[in-house]
Amino acid sequence: MRAREKTNMEVVLGRKIFSSLLVAFILALSILCLYYGTSFAPGLPRRGASDGDDADGGSRMFDDVELFPGAPSSLYGESANLVVKSFPVCDMRLSELIPCLDRSLIYQLKLRVNLTLMEHYERHCPPAGRRFNCLIPPPVGYKVPISWPASRDQVWKANIPHTHLAEEKSDQRWMVVNGDKINFPGGGTHFHAGADKYIIHIAQMLKFRNDNLSDGGNIRTVLDVGCGVASFGAYLLNHNIIAMSLAPNDVHENQIQFALERGIPSTLGVLGTKRLPYPSRSFELSHCSRCRIDWLQRNGILLLELDRVLRPGGYFVYSSPEAYATDEKNRRIWNAMSDLVRRMCWKVASKRNQTVIWVKPLTNGCYMRRNPGTLPSLCSSDEDPDAAWNVSMKACITPYSKRVSSAKGKLVSWPQRLVTPSPRLEEVGISDEKYNEDTEVWNWRVLEYWKQMKPEIQQDSFRNIMDMTANIGGFAASLVNKHVWVMNVIPVNESSKLKIIYDRGLIGTLHDWNKTAEQVQNMPFMISVFSTSAVHMCESFSTYPRTYDLLHAWLLMSEVEKQGCSVEDLLIEMDRILRPLGFAIIRDKVPMINYIKRFLTALRWDHWISDVEPKVDALSMGEERVLIIRKKLWKGSPEKP
Repeated sequence: MRAREKTNMEVVLGRKIFSSLLVAFILALSILCLYYGTSFAPGLPRRGASDGDDADGGSRMFDDVELFPGAPSSLYGESANLVVKSFPVCDMRLSELIPCLDRSLIYQLKLRVNLTLMEHYERHCPPAGRRFNCLIPPPVGYKVPISWPASRDQVWKANIPHTHLAEEKSDQRWMVVNGDKINFPGGGTHFHAGADKYIIHIAQMLKFRNDNLSDGGNIRTVLDVGCGVASFGAYLLNHNIIAMSLAPNDVHENQIQFALERGIPSTLGVLGTKRLPYPSRSFELSHCSRCRIDWLQRNGILLLELDRVLRPGGYFVYSSPEAYATDEKNRRIWNAMSDLVRRMCWKVASKRNQTVIWVKPLTNGCYMRRNPGTLPSLCSSDEDPDAAWNVSMKACITPYSKRVSSAKGKLVSWPQRLVTPSPRLEEVGISDEKYNEDTEVWNWRVLEYWKQMKPEIQQDSFRNIMDMTANIGGFAASLVNKHVWVMNVIPVNESSKLKIIYDRGLIGTLHDWNKTAEQVQNMPFMISVFSTSAVHMCESFSTYPRTYDLLHAWLLMSEVEKQGCSVEDLLIEMDRILRPLGFAIIRDKVPMINYIKRFLTALRWDHWISDVEPKVDALSMGEERVLIIRKKLWKGSPEKP
């Protein structure tokens, strides 16, 4: 009897142990599946898939996987033999998703942000549990964008189906709905008669020759703050000036989307609590036309940020009621602002009608002559003026180094500065010889790329281009004679090189393609099928979906994989920002190229594919291959391949 009871107890105990183990296994598997969903789309928890796709909203990374016969597995383990046939498609409600600027995420996660300081418009990337891998669908009726230069003045309404700005700004000639298109007459809140006439007016105020704001090539890079739909930047191009048109994803949430659809250099950003992602002394001129920024707040900290990124002798063009209105409120603001810029050593270069232009000093002389205790104070000597990624602003003046005050710190005029070695090359440890060699190699490489793409491209195939690892800008410099602009992206671990980009008369930004994920650092058992690390993930870029015609990535994939970021995450992010029928040029090591090719069908990047072995040159890093793909144009809820 006792033996039977003992046997029964052992059976029950065994069942309990088995049940406990089963529950633990299911729990671990659930967490593992949740982690596999990490990508760039925070979206709707577990509900993001389109009709006909996975019911779990795309929480699975791959819809179909099959073995790739004979594939090498030495670098990626057994997973290297897998070919992904399809990715889930996101819900149509995510067609304009910007993952790190998704304000709904702030409320979902109950993040504490200061609305007065505009923190809700700064980057807040989703944690692992709020991400999932899926392809962003285009909106219903999407068409191939109108080519440049016609796109400056008109875009397809179906591509950005938002007309509220046209209604709200109808009296200011921002934009006009015209049938199936949206037209841009070139107006703005301040310059109703057109940005072209306004720009000439500014040049006349500064007494520049031929009413050309470039001043013979001395003004090349401009920062337009609160740019609207970027018509100011659009018409600056006629003066051989390139502007970084900047605006947040605020109540005018589609303004930058319209700007990029038009083919105008622009980006999402805000003057909030963090420094702008640009080094010191990047712009010859900054501009604010009714930009609705309180420049007096926090001891002038926002104006001091503009001061940081302005070059010696740089201009700040300010068109606002405070500059001309006579009522008591505006007079009070004007007097306070005049006092602030006086203490910053800015002087009035010109004031006419509704616009005032201040100029920044050329040297430290004025700073040194100020009375002791004058605010704003000078930044401390250990403060890096070029540190610009996730760095808090400070209400202090950035003084010049001794080099800046000498003749060696001056730039030549445009276009000579594009190829002339920068005075700041020494700061990044690059010799003039290496700089010139880099320029020559990229001229040759780009010629080869265009030969490779010749069967597929037309003269106007490209307008918006991103170089995802721009180094010192050689790729962009080689494209100067084409009707394109390039967003030169410098990874954060190479941030010092961005100053060279701007010294060449090009534009760019910092970005952290590889981000440590604190949310998963305490979960060592979560190991991705395709990545050997669970503590890194790729961060989304601050732009709308479908904004670039061409992406260029040289050795980026190998680098992010080395740091532990999922290559698949980065590929899906590239797909998000790449336009349908757009191209990607991926130059990388042979095993990495072979690995990427296993995802081309799933990404719908198989409209056209070219894979060649390039000639070895002075910049080659071992054995490389060049993979060029063209993305398909597919509609929302496409059938799986």
